[in-house]
Amino acid sequence: MSKPSTVLYIACSLDGKIARLDGSLDWLFAVAGDGDNGYQAFYDQVGAVIMGRKTYDEVLQLSETYPYADIPSYVYSRTQQTSETVTYTDEPLDQLLDRISPTIEGNVWLVGGGELIQEALRLKRIRSIELAIAPVILGTGIPLFPEGTNETNLRLTASRHSGQFLMATYEVLT
Repeated sequence: MSKPSTVLYIACSLDGKIARLDGSLDWLFAVAGDGDNGYQAFYDQVGAVIMGRKTYDEVLQLSETYPYADIPSYVYSRTQQTSETVTYTDEPLDQLLDRISPTIEGNVWLVGGGELIQEALRLKRIRSIELAIAPVILGTGIPLFPEGTNETNLRLTASRHSGQFLMATYEVLT
């Protein structure tokens, strides 16, 4: 079994916001895509998901059932809770990735949010970034890369459009 890669797969506005300040994604769902925009092909390669608590809460609001129940799911939270579908953790991200990597098949999907993305980049644990860029300028909102995120060099490896979305894939170099 090869070592899984950590992949950031996320949608953002043209000005780099992943949600409104209140966490709302209404602006995102108003943009016309093309089918699932390649989501299922991406998800078929995923062996585990990691996300922050606010992202998890938003996922639950968007779906009647937890959509990632078929694979291990880890949610960062300062308060430990019990759940049948996710494992709550406050374990350092590098330790969590080292611990779960030998046990999964497929990539680790870093779902969000911004603080977790920032930490993963600081640790140099993201291999690639797959962005669905929506043709919307929010002006204010939750940034994809919070202030203080480490400078990171990328290489564009693929781009295409899917409906009104620009789909861009970057390899993380440093």
